[in-house]
Amino acid sequence: MTNERELSDASIHSAERGGIGRSQVERLFKTHYAQMYHLALTLLFDEAESKDVVSEVFASLISGKTMMRADNAQAFLLTSVRHRCLNVLQHKQVQERFAHLLTEGSDPLVSNDTAEEQMQMEELMRYVKDNLSPLEQKIFRLRYLKELTCQEVAEALNVSRQTIHTHLKQTVEKIRKYFNSNSKAI
Repeated sequence: MTNERELSDASIHSAERGGIGRSQVERLFKTHYAQMYHLALTLLFDEAESKDVVSEVFASLISGKTMMRADNAQAFLLTSVRHRCLNVLQHKQVQERFAHLLTEGSDPLVSNDTAEEQMQMEELMRYVKDNLSPLEQKIFRLRYLKELTCQEVAEALNVSRQTIHTHLKQTVEKIRKYFNSNSKAI
């Protein structure tokens, strides 16, 4: 155990000097994956999303987007997982509202939403149809209406999971920017 921790700490110091190598990330993965996955699963209650979160942490290390600047690799990695899980949970509320909006063929007379919420959802639906590319619409619908995981959407469209994440992030940002600039809550 001490040797693994020394390797993890050495990886951090290497990262501080100018980056972390693929072999170092592999060692960190082998050493800390189980704990990271368990933490994510405890917070998210979803195996696929938990695996996605842990994968994203390691992907950001490999890509150089994240620099490890801590005294303990384990603490840094677990904190990264916790933050990503909190972001996922925060976005779930937004996703649930999108799912209501994107329910095709729903009868507004049967809806439990207030008139104002129904109008917001209709506006969101119009925005999605009018401002997103066909691919973005398809990804958006599969993820939020059909409630598929990012991996399932990627497999259905025969693209990488990272492509799905990128499109979803851009799509949600476009929607958020539109509704924030128009002072509308979604």
